[in-house]
This record gives sequence, C-alpha cells and structure tokens, in this order.
Amino acid sequence: MRPVPDHQEAFMSNITRTSILIEVTERLSLSQLQQLQPPATSTNISPSNTTADEPLAQDLNATAYHLHEVCELSGDSYEILDNPRPIQLPKLAGVPAYLAQALLSSGARPQQQQQQGQGGQSVAAVAAAGGTSTCHFLLIRLKEKNTDIIAYIVVPHAGLENAADAGAVAREEMFAHEAMAKIMETFEIRDYGLFC
Repeated sequence: MRPVPDHQEAFMSNITRTSILIEVTERLSLSQLQQLQPPATSTNISPSNTTADEPLAQDLNATAYHLHEVCELSGDSYEILDNPRPIQLPKLAGVPAYLAQALLSSGARPQQQQQQGQGGQSVAAVAAAGGTSTCHFLLIRLKEKNTDIIAYIVVPHAGLENAADAGAVAREEMFAHEAMAKIMETFEIRDYGLFC
C-alpha cells in the first residue's frame, strides 16, 4: 500500500485494515523532554516537569510524547482511554515498558501526509484515515542503547461499523487486545549488537 520506513515493521490485515506496527526510534532524553512542549491535543495526561531524579516520571513523559506523536499522525484528534502505566515484559527483565490506549478521531484528509522526520508514510495513518480507530500502544525503553521501541495496533472502526455484523468492532478489539498481550508475552531482543 505504502512504503514502510526502514525503522518500522508493519503488518496489515487485508480484511479489516487493522495494522500492527513495531518501530525503533531514538530514545527521548531528559533534555529533549524538558524542551518539548506538552501535547496541544486535549488529553487526560500531560507531561510534567521532569528532573533527573525521577526516572518513572521521565518514562511516563516519554510515553505521553510518543503516544501523542502516533495519535497525531494517525488522527485529527485523540482521547486517552487508558493512561500510560508501567508493565513488566517477561523476556525483558528490568527493562522499563509502558502500556496505553487511545481513541483516534479522523476526518477525510490527504493521504500524502508524511511522518515527521521520517522518509515514509505510516501505515497506521493510512489505516486510520476517516472515522474512529483505537490505538493499543506499548513503549519499551532501552536506556543503555539510547533506543525507544514502540509497538502499536491501530483498529479502524469505519468498515466494521458499516458491516451488517453488529459484533465486528468488538471482535476486532478483542483481537487487538490478544495480539498486544502476545507481543508483551513474547517480545525479546536476541542480539543487542543490532543497536550499535
């Protein structure tokens, strides 16, 4: 459908347009978090003043900014359904990870919008164009490798809501929950040398 940037892996259903994306980005540093302005979109989370003595606050702020970036790219507006919360990944002991969920609202908009700072368009932006979608979001922070890994699942509701099957949205949301649970259960890094 669209070119996938080198820092991203994308999987998309050819039936429901649900997409699963895994993205490797530069880790947001303390100085970057202090310089960034809070998201302009109205949400029930807002990054706070962050200091070097508050690693959890820094991670939650980084989660808020990454989530904002994904949501802003995928929709015209968004509402946080589940605030970012720390979780433990079984195969990445001691690595900070955070889970969140948002509702995206998107009107018809040009398909040529490019992801800021990247060479290709996000598949999620294509999947979420028009109507509402949910975004199931996971952030993994690798401080020693200066890397943030983002995994997210976007479930567009438009085609499902228009279907004759009243339970289509609920089933696709259940699939997204199960897929995210599987990602959390199985995600591992086999070769840290890839991050050099």
